[in-house]
Amino acid sequence: MMGADLMATGNVYVAPTQAGNRKALVLGALGLVLFLGIEALLLRSFNRNDTRPPSWDQAIHMEIALDYREALAAGRPGDAWYLAPKPGMPPFPPAYHLLLMRAYSSADPAHSALWTNWFYLVLLAVSIFGIAWRFRPDESALAAVVMFCGAPVVQDLLTTQLVDLPLIAVAAAAYWALLASEEFMRWIPALAFGVLHAAGMMHKWSFFSYMFPAYWIALTALRDKRTAAVMLCAAAASFALILPWYSAHLALLPSRLVQASTDFAVSAWTPGAWMSYFQQASDSIGPLPWILGTVGLVAPQYVRRREQGWVLLAWVLTSYVFWTIVPNRQLRFLMPGLVPIGIACCATWPKAVVWTTTGLQLLAMLNFHGGWIGPVKVDLPYYKLVFLENRPPAKEDWRTEEILRRIDADRDPSAPISNVTLVANDTYFNAPTFHWMQRRLGLDKVRMRGVNRRLCEFSEFVLLKEPRVGPEQVVSGLPEAAREIRDPRGWFGKAYEETARWTLPDNNTATLFRQRRALKKPYPGKTLVYQHYSAGKVDLTDLKAAFGPWNAGRSTYESMSVDIGKLDARGLVVRDASLELVNVGFLPVTKSEKDEDWVDIRLLKLERLRLKSLDVGAEELKAFLNARVKGLQVASVELEKTVRITGTWNGKPVSAEASIELVDMPRRLKIGILSAKLAGASVPLSMFREIKELTIPLYPNPETPFAIELPSLTISGGRLTVP
Repeated sequence: MMGADLMATGNVYVAPTQAGNRKALVLGALGLVLFLGIEALLLRSFNRNDTRPPSWDQAIHMEIALDYREALAAGRPGDAWYLAPKPGMPPFPPAYHLLLMRAYSSADPAHSALWTNWFYLVLLAVSIFGIAWRFRPDESALAAVVMFCGAPVVQDLLTTQLVDLPLIAVAAAAYWALLASEEFMRWIPALAFGVLHAAGMMHKWSFFSYMFPAYWIALTALRDKRTAAVMLCAAAASFALILPWYSAHLALLPSRLVQASTDFAVSAWTPGAWMSYFQQASDSIGPLPWILGTVGLVAPQYVRRREQGWVLLAWVLTSYVFWTIVPNRQLRFLMPGLVPIGIACCATWPKAVVWTTTGLQLLAMLNFHGGWIGPVKVDLPYYKLVFLENRPPAKEDWRTEEILRRIDADRDPSAPISNVTLVANDTYFNAPTFHWMQRRLGLDKVRMRGVNRRLCEFSEFVLLKEPRVGPEQVVSGLPEAAREIRDPRGWFGKAYEETARWTLPDNNTATLFRQRRALKKPYPGKTLVYQHYSAGKVDLTDLKAAFGPWNAGRSTYESMSVDIGKLDARGLVVRDASLELVNVGFLPVTKSEKDEDWVDIRLLKLERLRLKSLDVGAEELKAFLNARVKGLQVASVELEKTVRITGTWNGKPVSAEASIELVDMPRRLKIGILSAKLAGASVPLSMFREIKELTIPLYPNPETPFAIELPSLTISGGRLTVP
């Protein structure tokens, strides 16, 4: 190649000498070490000066790492392999969290975990340097590193406990190996690509979305026997490393991924959607490197290896299109696809432009941690420029530990679990952050819950942040809950009393409410009869309740028997239900203080639920499944020792059989999937490893903080009955 032996000097390119090439490489390597040393000093300073807890997803990742640590330390590798995913989240591959869990040997695991990110930053910087050197073998390869790694968004990821920076680093390393393989002509780089591809997939399932150009190169390699053999070996190595974990989690992964991708969903056809990432990248990478890098990708002037330049453009373009189509648009998801921005800028523009931009980016990096200037916003007619985004360390005490310890000290010691309803979803004051801190402190009896349709049923405590409960896009239902709490004529003030409050760093207030300890008897009589009663999505027919003695000290009835002729709960019809409630406390809800007719009740306490009898028929179960499971049309349900279902799912024939049995230690209802068919083909039960033995706990847990007694369960004659 004519351009293979050229070196840039300003706008004129001359052939480099071997000594000059070696000198540039040595100087570049020394500069790389210096840059990473500066990053280490900045990170150490951040850890020493920042006292904020991890926020939303960061706390979830820290808790997942703690799950791995506890499972492996207890000698339960099976639990670590099939780690239960967090509510609403897909199961995460284990690579990042197995490294992150080592941070728990420190007194401050949240900040110690950031050093894991620094090692990934080293991998990213070396990989960018290696790729840039291929296209322009001089000191500008170092400029490409500083331009991308020094961007505010990368510095932000360096100081957060997220998997995104590791994903960027592994993607860059994989492309470096891919380019070095010369389209699968060289064995060692090609095999390295296969291993790195597997490493990326074992960090996060979305890694494939940055690899479309690599997949195309792999397909074209099949045209030649020699490259086909190399490619197939690399693919086999990658597949062998990926298959065990993904095959074991295939049952849950797709549905959870679809659910997660719809958070903050904005359709790709919404006006401005395709410019969303362009504006975000301009703000968080920096307008100058972003625009110069984009021009460099579209109109490259690479010194050598121009035939590979299309890979950089395709890498960015395919990633941009994919993540714009995905409704949940956050720049961190796209960043592994934007690595070529700094490389294209430095390999295309004259050195004066490159080093000026690099110097400004270095200042932006220092300012990110110092927070001396900005952000500076310049509004243009059709475009907004944002310079110097920053997030310096802050000594902020969000009182998370103090609040949890106060709750643990004030809770009812006789209760197996004390639920806390959190009426807030702010950056450092949210359920995942509290839950992670509760786990870290070992407060096993305290469980943080979110607001539900009935606000705070069975919650001993309620914690309210006001007046700002959180950003508008993530507080659906919370402002209404806050107003219900503060309604002077509402039921909440009768059931709860304020016990503590704290001033938070954002000048908001956190107020803790606890159930009142001396509630009056909610009903004067001993029996209660309703021909029809509705509460939310529950309809009751022929309701008869009998009240036992009232325990004034605990504000509960020692016993309460309930017989229901027909119960319709969200479409599931149950007949002849008979229950006994032990130590139950509730509060009637009426339209006004003078009104005696109950429109609803709020359950406050319950120690034990004894389910004495109920009856569910096959037709009722069929109607419930048709109404509740999207895409499923049940043709028949058979109840005879097992539950057998046949029908269609999204137009394809399906059938399944499951057993239901009571098991002990701990007491729970076990649902085992015995067989499943889709479109006439048997589905391997190994795909359902995580859910084929679905269990419903009958012991106290955060969802039902009371014991459930179920004497027996019978499936026979088309009915499911207790006993």
